[in-house]
Amino acid sequence: MSPARSAAEIAVFLLLVALLAGCGEEVAPPDLRQPAGWDDALRLPDAEDHDPAPDVVEVHLEAKAVELEVIPGLTTEVWTYNGMLPGPTLRAKKGDRVVVKVQNHLPEATTVHWHGLRVPATMDGTEHMQKPIEPGEGFEYSFEVHDAGTFWYHPHIRSSAQVGAGLYGAFIVEETAEEAPFGDDLLLVMSDISIEKDGSLAPADESGWFGDYFGREGSTVLVNGKILPTVAARAGVPQRWRVVNAARAHYLRFAVPGQPLVQIGGDGGLLERPLPVDEVTLVPGERAELYMLPVEGESVVLPLLDANRFHLPIEELPRELMRLDLVDEPPGHGAPPLPERLTEIASIGTTGARGQAVEFMEQGSPDGSVLGINGQTDGSLMLLAETNTVEVWTLTNTTNYDHPFHLHGFFFQVLDIDGAAPPVRAWRDTVNLVPGETVRIAIPFDDRAGMWMFHCHILDHADMGMMAMLHLMP
Repeated sequence: MSPARSAAEIAVFLLLVALLAGCGEEVAPPDLRQPAGWDDALRLPDAEDHDPAPDVVEVHLEAKAVELEVIPGLTTEVWTYNGMLPGPTLRAKKGDRVVVKVQNHLPEATTVHWHGLRVPATMDGTEHMQKPIEPGEGFEYSFEVHDAGTFWYHPHIRSSAQVGAGLYGAFIVEETAEEAPFGDDLLLVMSDISIEKDGSLAPADESGWFGDYFGREGSTVLVNGKILPTVAARAGVPQRWRVVNAARAHYLRFAVPGQPLVQIGGDGGLLERPLPVDEVTLVPGERAELYMLPVEGESVVLPLLDANRFHLPIEELPRELMRLDLVDEPPGHGAPPLPERLTEIASIGTTGARGQAVEFMEQGSPDGSVLGINGQTDGSLMLLAETNTVEVWTLTNTTNYDHPFHLHGFFFQVLDIDGAAPPVRAWRDTVNLVPGETVRIAIPFDDRAGMWMFHCHILDHADMGMMAMLHLMP
C-alpha cells in the first residue's frame, strides 16, 4: 500500500468517523419528573395484599369507628375501613381474582358494594342478594375484575348514613396491556362531611324529611379526607387525575384556572378519544380521569362551583376545593401528545332491542312529597330482562331538580339526550337526569343472572324510595 493511498484511506476513515459521530449524537431523554414530594399531602395508602400469587389480590377490610382529626383542632368519631378516611385504596390488574375479607366492628349491620365493577350478583353487596354483615361478623367477597378503570366501594345498607359517616374508598384496576403515557397518577376521592362545633358528626337523620327530600350535603368538602390540600405540579410534566365523587348528595363541579384539561376516562375506563373540557361536573357516584399538562403560570386554588342541581335563578358563591402549586422549576420537556384514539369502543347494536321506560318521579303524601320510580315509592318496583340481550331504556325525570341514575353490575352507553348524541363514546354506569330531558341508554346484558339494583345515587333519595330492582333471568 503506497503512502498516498494510505493517507487517502485515513482521510476517508476520519470522515466516516465524524459522520457517524454526528448521526449518533445522544438525544436528551424526556424530562418528565414531578416536583419532589408533589403528592405527599394527597397520597392515600394502598390496601395490603395478603396473597403472594401474582394474579390474586387478597385484602382485609375492617369496618370500625375511630377518632380522627378531620377539622384541625377537633376530634371526630367517624366510621372507617381500617381506620382510614377514605378507606385504603384497592389495586388490582385486569383479570385478577380479588378476595376481600370484611369484618364488621360497627354497631350496626353493613355490606360492601363494588361500585362500577362487573361482579357476580351475589357479590354486589345489596340485601337482595347478600345477608347483611351483622356486628361482630365477617363476609368474604370474591370476584374477578374484568375492566381497567377507576371504581370505588361503599356500603349499601343505610347508605346515606354510613357513607356520610366516612365509609368509602377507591378501587383502581390497571390495564395489563401497554397504555399511552398519561402522566403520573393522582387519585382524588372527593366527598363531604357534616361536623358539629364540638367535633361530633351531625346526626344521620339531620333535618328529617327536608334532608331526605333534598339530599344531605356535608358542610365540609374533603379531598382524600383532607380540607384544602395541595398538589405540586411542574410546567410541561403531565398528571393523570383519577377523580371519584364519593359524596352522598353533592354534585361536584370544578375547574383548574389557567390550566387546560382533557378528559380521557369515565365510569368504565378510557373514553374512545380525548375530550378537552373547561370544567368538570361529577354527580354522586360518578368518576372521571383527567389529563393535565400544566403550562407556566400562577399557583391557584381550584374553585368548587355551584352545580345548581335545583335550577335556582341564583348560584351559590364558589368554595375552595384544593390547591395547585406550580413550582418555580424549569419546565419539563418531551411529553408525548395524547393519541387521537384512546381505546376501541364498539357501538351497541340496538336493532330489535327490547325497550323499557324508567321515570324518576315524586308524589304527594300526608307527610310531604315522596320520591320513587315508575309510580312506586317503596322500592318494590321490579323490571324483568333476559341474559345475553340488549335493551334500550328511556330515562326521564319528572321532578323539579336533577337526579343521578345509577345501574349496578353493568355498563351502558348513552345513545342520546333529547335526540343529541354525546360528544364521545364511553362506557358508563351513572348518568344525570335533568328535569324535562329524555336520556336513552343501551345496556348489553351478559350471562350474570340475578337481582340488580338501579336507583338515584343521591343516597338519601335511594333510601327514601327512588330505587328499584332489575331481575335478570337466564
